[in-house]
Amino acid sequence: MRKIFFFAVIICLVVVVACSKTSTSSNPSVNNATSILPLKAGNIWIYQDSGFDANANLLGSYKDSSFITSLSTSRNGVNFYEINDSLGWFGTGSFLAVDPSNTSLYGLDSLNAASPYIFFANAPSDGYLIGSSSDLSNPACIGLDALYGFASTYNVAGHACYKSLDDVKDCNGNIIYAVVYYISPGVGIVRIEEYSPNPNSTTNNLYLDYSQTLQSNKLN
Repeated sequence: MRKIFFFAVIICLVVVVACSKTSTSSNPSVNNATSILPLKAGNIWIYQDSGFDANANLLGSYKDSSFITSLSTSRNGVNFYEINDSLGWFGTGSFLAVDPSNTSLYGLDSLNAASPYIFFANAPSDGYLIGSSSDLSNPACIGLDALYGFASTYNVAGHACYKSLDDVKDCNGNIIYAVVYYISPGVGIVRIEEYSPNPNSTTNNLYLDYSQTLQSNKLN
């Protein structure tokens, strides 16, 4: 994940998911009809990216074109495909993968990165804890980075989506950062929302500082 507003938190999560919301195929990552994220080379998604200040004022908005290249790699038998999202969330040089069970999505920061991270998984109930790890961004106050899944569907930009929430808590249990992903099976990533600490709040409230919303796509 690369974005101007993003600070680096590297997590390694253990996935325990009890149910599947989508069909399983032998190679779901290139199957547009069944994959939770179609990753066939040449697939294109057009997004509207927006940045906001703590008072919900729009700072800027622009079109963002994201596409899958022909470059791929593998980790532990899982195929990762390069995504070029130079103006958006994933930047350039990142790789994405669909778990062989077609229930989870993984990211890889670069071709040389050793460890992938999980950013979405189907869940048996709303608020289901998919996994967690220590947040070491502040050694003086080691927090917790946790990923939650939701079984409910949400209508986002005209698509039926499942949601995952990644939140970071400090050593006192205050949520200091959060990212929400909305995924529509067969369509892909429909919306990403980033929430950061509100400098105008004394109660550790977060505010939406960035969003990336699907406008159209072209899938091979």
